[in-house]
Amino acid sequence: MSDEHRGEFERSWRHVHFPHSFPDAHDAFKEFIEKENCRLCAYETMPFWTTQDTRNAALSTLIPAGAATAAFVAFAKDQHIADWWSTIKKPKWAPKDVRIYSAVDLLTLSPLGYASYLVYKNGGGFDYNDTKLALGIYGANLVFAIATIPIIKKKELGCLWKNTAVVSLTAAGAAYTFYKIDKKAGLLLIPYAIWTAFYTYLTYSIKKENDPVKDL
Repeated sequence: MSDEHRGEFERSWRHVHFPHSFPDAHDAFKEFIEKENCRLCAYETMPFWTTQDTRNAALSTLIPAGAATAAFVAFAKDQHIADWWSTIKKPKWAPKDVRIYSAVDLLTLSPLGYASYLVYKNGGGFDYNDTKLALGIYGANLVFAIATIPIIKKKELGCLWKNTAVVSLTAAGAAYTFYKIDKKAGLLLIPYAIWTAFYTYLTYSIKKENDPVKDL
């Protein structure tokens, strides 16, 4: 609110007339307006993004980025997984190297922590149900995404595609609920949502390629 508009507002309420049966109403209303003006001034002078926010956003980023890094390191160093992935049947359009998937995971997962903090900050924290829902979906997504690591190590293709389907659905849900609270946060999740959708189709296709042929 500009100084001009604030002054106009203050002049307008001074002309408000209260019933004589409420002699203290005018003073009480005046005190209320002055308090609200003080709060408004404090809000306008307060920086929107503080160093504390930067620290919290960085800490929030460590969770998804750390999970992606752990997956990348695990698959890059596990020659048995690399050999298994290279020998199973895959669609012609599928990338051959398992480390490519880990690298894309790292690129798409890294912005998620920052996006989640934007939602937490601009959504009013856990005091609001829509913020709790959005962050709850996001948390569930990370749990299923991390579960991909042991599933791949067990070489269970059926379980893998079902898990990636849940990851994709929760990624889309998180992107939608994030966008409703903070548009920037929602947009940051779009590459991840697209990638997980592709990954779901890929793992389903790989499963179908490697299903045993049933005798008629």
